[in-house]
Amino acid sequence: MAAVSYATLLQEAQPEIIHDEKTHSRALAWIDRLMKKSRLSTAEEKLLELLSKLVNDYEETIYPTPNASPRDLFEHLLENCGLAHAELARKLGVPRSTISEVLKGKRSISVENAHRLGKYFHVEPSLFLSRGQG
Repeated sequence: MAAVSYATLLQEAQPEIIHDEKTHSRALAWIDRLMKKSRLSTAEEKLLELLSKLVNDYEETIYPTPNASPRDLFEHLLENCGLAHAELARKLGVPRSTISEVLKGKRSISVENAHRLGKYFHVEPSLFLSRGQG
């Protein structure tokens, strides 16, 4: 099965600036659909990143987030649940080194991992995405 192009995905998803709950729900449904896939194509990753940005921008107007960096928030949640890095890595299906590098500030949290973390910690994935601070 050939990978679907980014242009085709854009035509199908029709992402747009979110101004209402209907558009917000539609974007979240697409994000959920993409996150259920075991592996994303480059085009799907681009669409997921775009939709996440649109959702984040909308949610920031309704529910402004505290001025904590994604890394600080991640560290706080990890400490509060008492999980070892290796255990969280296994539960998320990511290398332990990824978690260590994020916590040391050597790498940022990817869109895909932000969604994994959001699902695991039951928070909005956009909280783990960089907002120009860190």
